[in-house]
Amino acid sequence: MTITLLEALTALTIDHLKPLLAFTPNAPKVIRKAELVNALHDALLGEGLPALWKTLGARQRAAVAEALYDPQGRYDAIRFAAKYGRTSSLGNDDSHYSYRNKTTRLGLFIHCLGGSDDRGVPSDLRTRLLTFVPPPAPLKLKTYPEPFEVAEQTLRLTERDALQELAVMLRTIERERVQVSEKTALPSAAAMRLLAGKLSRGDYYPVEEAPPPYECTIGPIKAFAWPMLLQAGGLAVRSGSRLALSPAGIKALSAPPAEVLRTLWHKWQKTTLLDEFSRVDAIKGQASTGRVMSAVAPRRAQIEAALKVAFNDCPQGEWMALGEFSNFMLAQGLQFVVAHDPWKLYLVDRNYGSLGYDGANGWNILQERYIRTVLFEYAATLGLIDVAYIDPTQTLYDTDFSQMWGADELDFLSRYDGLMSFRITTLGAYVLGMTDSYTPTIAPSDAALSVLPSLRVNVTRGTLSAEAVFLLETWAQPVHAGSWLLDAQKALTAIEKGHPIAELQRFLEQYDDLPLPEPVEAFIIRCGRDASALKLGDSAVLVECRDAATAQRIAAHPETQPLCLLAGASTLVVRADQVDKFRAAVHLLGLGLVG
Repeated sequence: MTITLLEALTALTIDHLKPLLAFTPNAPKVIRKAELVNALHDALLGEGLPALWKTLGARQRAAVAEALYDPQGRYDAIRFAAKYGRTSSLGNDDSHYSYRNKTTRLGLFIHCLGGSDDRGVPSDLRTRLLTFVPPPAPLKLKTYPEPFEVAEQTLRLTERDALQELAVMLRTIERERVQVSEKTALPSAAAMRLLAGKLSRGDYYPVEEAPPPYECTIGPIKAFAWPMLLQAGGLAVRSGSRLALSPAGIKALSAPPAEVLRTLWHKWQKTTLLDEFSRVDAIKGQASTGRVMSAVAPRRAQIEAALKVAFNDCPQGEWMALGEFSNFMLAQGLQFVVAHDPWKLYLVDRNYGSLGYDGANGWNILQERYIRTVLFEYAATLGLIDVAYIDPTQTLYDTDFSQMWGADELDFLSRYDGLMSFRITTLGAYVLGMTDSYTPTIAPSDAALSVLPSLRVNVTRGTLSAEAVFLLETWAQPVHAGSWLLDAQKALTAIEKGHPIAELQRFLEQYDDLPLPEPVEAFIIRCGRDASALKLGDSAVLVECRDAATAQRIAAHPETQPLCLLAGASTLVVRADQVDKFRAAVHLLGLGLVG
């Protein structure tokens, strides 16, 4: 809604108008409302406006400038506080209690434009001010060459981990029983323990085998994220209550890992498989009836947009404090809604701990917790950001939720509260589309293999990574520690599942400096040829004829002969997609097909 200065002043009461007029030079002594309105109108739109503007304090001038250069001329107190540290008092709000609401000079310029929370500069006053008021200083996100030093802080560089763990997670799903819920797709506790043991350096926090009941436990983070990301990306599919690799998942094993990780991030942006905020399990009521939680895709889009802005505006490789990044999103207008109805969300008790009460559903409680979840559990797991974090219980006495009803029973509001700072990795810049190409920064392996004519493969130096062991065991049988024997049956099975045998050849050539022995090359050629000796054709149906003579007649007739084959004395085989044509053809012979 756009209103003029006269309309804005007319909407104020005499109690608001009098102190505002006192701020103008040579204020006339008038008491009637119409006179007060006219005097203020003349003072604000007259020649003395620049001088009146100069009477504002620095923070008040910033508030007016922010409103002037807003596309709609609005003053957003939340965005202002995020950018400047605290809001600037207006004074002339709807309160009739002057002792609670001291009018300030800012009230001369920023007025109510309609609703109680809709404030800004009236249109004609804005036009005048724009002729001499400079635009506000652009917001810069403060960055640091190193993460903040915090006691018992852990620094996790994620890029190398993500590139290695991708193949390990895929091969684990291919070979072992990774159970998920058929209803929710969430991994079971046993599945997360299994996957946690396969991670390059374990999960972010130790995973307790049997956490104490009724206590706040951090639990798995990466081990939860990987099966969700792989399902959302279409690389893993549910087969009953366990995961299996899809054809795309098998292809991903031989694809460049950075490309696969980029695809997983982009597909995660649109998935409805999970609302990440559900992982903030201390906040109950998220599944209440009605439209409680907002759509997830717009939330993720705002976080991704903020990461891109931060990458462009900040020196590469610099660290960002999580809290400052959250305020940066607010100040940039990259806001989003987590819950449509916070009254249905609660801590501990639905009646007393509702998040609908003032101060219980602010940006720091809902939106910032969501930002933490997306960054810590998904962006870091995929290698987009490096993270510095502490145990979330260490933030208990320096937190924003401890005064909420029921919070005295909580060690932390979310398992992600320990995330202190992060920085965008080289891989993250590529995944976010900020760079056109990606060059891995992974250190070369010190391991070496000896591939023998007997088809034995032995480790001669160093230690193979978990990913390399997984790949080797796709094609070979373990003999003893550090030794495998190439196996034709395993090779045939791998090729049938979609693994190209060129994957084995590249692997062996990479780790052995000598040319592959002739028997090994022959093994690779033979397996590649024999594995495709047979191919499943299209599905077909068996047609049982009343006798052999009828079967012979149909198989030999010009109308039906192209559509069927003899499969016994009185049995014909017809392709499933040709059954209707076959039925029409036998009708021409005066015969019918039942069933």
